[in-house]
Amino acid sequence: MANITVSPTRMELTRLKGKLRTAQRGHKLLKDKRDELMKQFLDTVREVRALRAEVEQLELLAGLTEVSGPGVSVILSDSTAVNTSGDEADYLIHDSDLLTVVNELRSAGAEAISLNGERLLATSEIRCTGAVVTVNGRQYAAPYVIFAIGDANTLYNALTMRNGVVDVLGQWKIKVQINASEELTIPQYRGTIEHQYARPADQLGEEEGVG
Repeated sequence: MANITVSPTRMELTRLKGKLRTAQRGHKLLKDKRDELMKQFLDTVREVRALRAEVEQLELLAGLTEVSGPGVSVILSDSTAVNTSGDEADYLIHDSDLLTVVNELRSAGAEAISLNGERLLATSEIRCTGAVVTVNGRQYAAPYVIFAIGDANTLYNALTMRNGVVDVLGQWKIKVQINASEELTIPQYRGTIEHQYARPADQLGEEEGVG
C-alpha cells in the first residue's frame, strides 16, 4: 500500500498556530490564577495562625486557660495559740489577710494566682462570710492554699521580707508555709465574665454618633 503524504495548507497551519497560541495563553492564565489562589490560601493560613496565637494569649491574660510554670505555694492556717487578746477573731485568717498576700504576689510580678483552686481575676472577690471566705462565689474554710506563678525567688522574698505580711501574721501565730516550686498548675477561671455597663470606647462613640 502506497504511503500518502498530507501537506497542510498555509491557512491550516495559520489556524493551528492560532489555536496553539490561544491554548498557551489559556494555560498561562490558569497557572497565574492557580498561583494567586495558592498565595491567598497561604496568606489566610498565616492570618488564622496569628489570630489563634492572639486568642490564646488573650485567654491566658484573661485567666480563661489552665497555665503551668514556676512559682510559690502559700498555705495559711488559723492560729492554734492560746487566746490572750480576748478576741478569737485575732487568731483567725480574714479576707484582708488573704488580699494582702495576693496583692504582694501581684506586686512581685505573679502572672497567675489561684486560691483554693479558684483562679483569681481582677474581678474576683475575696470576702469573709461568717467563718469562711467566699472566692468567686464559692465558700472555703481554712487552711487556704495560694498558688502563684512567676519568678519563685522574687515571689518568696516579697512575702518573707522583714515586717512583711508573713511577719505580721506571725505576730498572731497564724501559720504561713511558703514553698518554691519549679512547676505549678493553676486552673482556668470557672465562672462567667459579664460586663453590664462597660464596653469598648470606640463602640460607644459609634453608637453615640448614630442618628
